[in-house]
Amino acid sequence: MTNFYFNHDPANLPDFSDDCHPVQMFHTHQNDITKHSLVSKQLLQTVRDLGLNVDADAIDLITIATAVTAADTFELRDNAENAWARKMHLHVPVTDEDMWNFVEPELSSLLNFLTGDQWQFTFEKTTMPMPTPKTSEQAKVKAKSLIGLNSVCLFSGGLDSAVGAIDILNEESDLKPLLVSHAYRGDGAKQEEIKQLLSPPFGELSYSMSPHIIKHLEGKTDISMRGRSFNFLAMAVLGISALRNANCDSSIETIVVPENGYISINPPLTRRRIGSHSTRTTHPNFLNRLESLLRDTGFHVKFVNPYQFKTKGEMLAECVDQDAIKKAVPLSVSCSHWHREHKQCGHCVPCLIRRASVFHAGFKEDAPYKTKRLRGLIKEKDTRDDLQAVQTAIIRLKQTDNYRSWLRMSGPIPQELDKREKLESTIKRGLAEVEAFIKDEFKS
Repeated sequence: MTNFYFNHDPANLPDFSDDCHPVQMFHTHQNDITKHSLVSKQLLQTVRDLGLNVDADAIDLITIATAVTAADTFELRDNAENAWARKMHLHVPVTDEDMWNFVEPELSSLLNFLTGDQWQFTFEKTTMPMPTPKTSEQAKVKAKSLIGLNSVCLFSGGLDSAVGAIDILNEESDLKPLLVSHAYRGDGAKQEEIKQLLSPPFGELSYSMSPHIIKHLEGKTDISMRGRSFNFLAMAVLGISALRNANCDSSIETIVVPENGYISINPPLTRRRIGSHSTRTTHPNFLNRLESLLRDTGFHVKFVNPYQFKTKGEMLAECVDQDAIKKAVPLSVSCSHWHREHKQCGHCVPCLIRRASVFHAGFKEDAPYKTKRLRGLIKEKDTRDDLQAVQTAIIRLKQTDNYRSWLRMSGPIPQELDKREKLESTIKRGLAEVEAFIKDEFKS
């Protein structure tokens, strides 16, 4: 087990060793990358730039998410006993350490489900003062821009988030959103291009946790990023706190999580993919449990996925502004390998589902892909795995027609019969979209 120690002040961090990894959070003090790792260097400045106060419990949550993101990045899965499930103990400073230690078992269990690892937390009293709002004219303008907004919408720069933002801002909806974005390297430009297609009014909050590993371990970071949605949702909660304070309205609670129902459930295509390849970033079980955990810690929010029972193709075909979404398609990113070369591979599962959705919607223009045609992929041993897994799933499910059991493999599903039936129908239609696309790719 690796012990990760976090603090804003490097003087309070232990020395690095094989089982002890010190990480400086934020940039309140000078950093020495030869002695400890660093994460969320600019995050407190982003919060101060809002020009208003943010609640201490929201800062605690983003502090915990920062720690999770760092550990998730710095601990290699290859070093785990089974080359997958890591054991990590995080020592995190927060404002209310008693409350967080009380809910620690549920938090650990929740993250175990999300990432497939074994998490443990010890919370200690922070010595860091809460970030004070800036009083510059720019900060005053930012604070003013939040007035009138009543919800948060996750905006990643992906295709689903583009549909979500377009729909919210064009429908006769009561939601006026703050778009929250995590700008990984290369993502920010994509997000800004898509924002140009959106109809105001909307607010913007973009941030990056930017984990930097200690100097002697450079290049030895994990890229599975299974905990990414936790930090994304934590920032959304911080956005809710900002909106409540800007509008003097404690009833603001809605966080829109736009994700197609197939990927939200993401059932494992083959048995060996159970737990490893099948991410659970927006699985309803995860969102429901996180919502309950936040309620137990005194922060009431409501996660809403308007597309839980829609496929990605249906999202595109039914988007309320077809001109805008057609322009957004080539600008958006869906690939799980995007950050390796900043070009979508075209053959991973997210790319296959994305390409199938564009085909289903009948759109002519898509983003450029490294693998343009699937025909030649069968001969490529290093890149054909996802395609073959999809084809295997299609054949197996046609033989058994047991979509409900497949649905349950990704985690607990809602107890209500109508919701279970809708989810079953959604993943069935989603896989059918991929099958239709593959057939078209291989037709003579």
